[in-house]
Amino acid sequence: MKLKIVVIFSAILLVIGCSTGKKPPTEKISNAELAISRAQDNNAREFAAIELRQAQDNLEQAKQAVEQKEYEKAARLAEQALMDASLAETKAEQEKASKAAAEMRDSVDTLKQEVERK
Repeated sequence: MKLKIVVIFSAILLVIGCSTGKKPPTEKISNAELAISRAQDNNAREFAAIELRQAQDNLEQAKQAVEQKEYEKAARLAEQALMDASLAETKAEQEKASKAAAEMRDSVDTLKQEVERK
C-alpha cells in the first residue's frame, strides 16, 4: 500500500515538473516588447542602436521558438531581449543626459564670454 502511494505521488510530481515548460512564455515576450518600445521612445535607435538591435533579434528568435514549441528557449530569449532593451534604454538616457550637460556647459561658456566683453 505504501509503495503504491509513493509511486502515485512520484508520478504526480513528475507530471507537475514536466508541465512547467509546456506553456508559451507570453508574459515574458510581452514584457520584452514593452521594454523595446520604451527604449525606442527614449531614442535608443540613435544612442544605443546595437543594444536595441540585439533586443529585437532576441525577441524575434523567442517568437520563432514559441512557434516551434521550444518554450524554455523562448523564455530564455525573451528574458535576454528584456535585458538588452533595458540596457539600450539606460544607455540612451545616459547619452541624452551627457549631451544636455555638454550643451549647458557650452551655454555657460558663451554667457561667460559675453559678460567678460562688457
